[in-house]
Amino acid sequence: MRLAIDATPVVPGRKGLGVVIEGFLDEMAPRPQSRSWIAYVDGTHADEARRRWPSLDVRPVRLRPSVLWEGAILPRRARRDGARLVFTGRDRTLCEPRAATVVYLFEVPDHRTQALLESGAPRLAKAVAKYSLWRFRKIAGKVSHFIVSSRATGRELREKYGIREDRIHVVHPGISERFRLPGSADAKQAARDRFCGGRAYVLHFATGDPRENTKVALASFARMISHTGAELALLLVGVKPSDIRGLREQGESLGIGPGLCFLARVDDDTLVSVYQGAEAYLDPTLYEGFGLQLAEAMACGVPVISSNVTSVPEVVGDAGFLLAPDDEVSFAGALERVLSNRGLCTQLAEKGSARATLFTWPAAAARIVELLEQFSRESNGRTEAGDQVGSAG
Repeated sequence: MRLAIDATPVVPGRKGLGVVIEGFLDEMAPRPQSRSWIAYVDGTHADEARRRWPSLDVRPVRLRPSVLWEGAILPRRARRDGARLVFTGRDRTLCEPRAATVVYLFEVPDHRTQALLESGAPRLAKAVAKYSLWRFRKIAGKVSHFIVSSRATGRELREKYGIREDRIHVVHPGISERFRLPGSADAKQAARDRFCGGRAYVLHFATGDPRENTKVALASFARMISHTGAELALLLVGVKPSDIRGLREQGESLGIGPGLCFLARVDDDTLVSVYQGAEAYLDPTLYEGFGLQLAEAMACGVPVISSNVTSVPEVVGDAGFLLAPDDEVSFAGALERVLSNRGLCTQLAEKGSARATLFTWPAAAARIVELLEQFSRESNGRTEAGDQVGSAG
């Protein structure tokens, strides 16, 4: 199978999609069937990609403007390079003759587009976001197949875009083996010393995405502290320097200013330590295509307190507290229960660690390859007609 893979999202600071493509290639690159694969990578990281995936035909590309790469250059390059199938996570990719396209959809673009439009982003960024959503609506019905990160994402794809169920295939992503239980109590204390001045802490990611619902996280933590008087910190990770002042002011108004700790973007090893040192992971999220951070936290033995929306129940199951995302009182109560009951904390840690084993890259990568090989045989290197797939709504 001559497969072209868009690996351009695999860059430092990568998020959900980049993590998925990276995990897939790390797992598959050592295997014999990958020797005929093409991997298009960001030109500034080509040397690293060749070292990491020596069996692949690594080809550097320029990504600016990214919309041009995704919508026009990628499908044409793949066709020119003789690929029978294009595998991408970019949702603006247009199918071209003799290059059937399979999209790994981490989430439908509606939610991130809306979040960006409601933010203080520049006008140009908002215009590009609107165009991207329009383009996805236009081409979704032409995509040969979608591999989706969760049943929740697949359901949205069917309901919002009219994609036929037989063109949607669920493959949960894996999580890296580096996310694991701490080796000792010393590792937990080392994380506390490193990130919060020795204090025990609750973890929340606050990168500025409105869907993280940081306002509710702060209010819930403050309510719990007010009720219990616990000497705990709230570690906010992924914080942009420009957001620290505003978050600190929110904390001061809630009476928890001294209890807030801030950490900007972290590398992979630091992220593991961040999880392993936490007493609980607080995530009143409004939307998750697939909750990677939830699965990572569980793998590290951290009790999860999250929302009961979108894919979260699919990921967490009965291994954590799942609550309405706007219910500050219930989030505060769940925090109090976890932090005051050592037996419950241990039980949730054990359940979460066991559940995280469902999300492995060997299983996910094998299933993705199985599907890609099937699609390649079916298409014989040609795109599927839009009326075979269904049309976007």
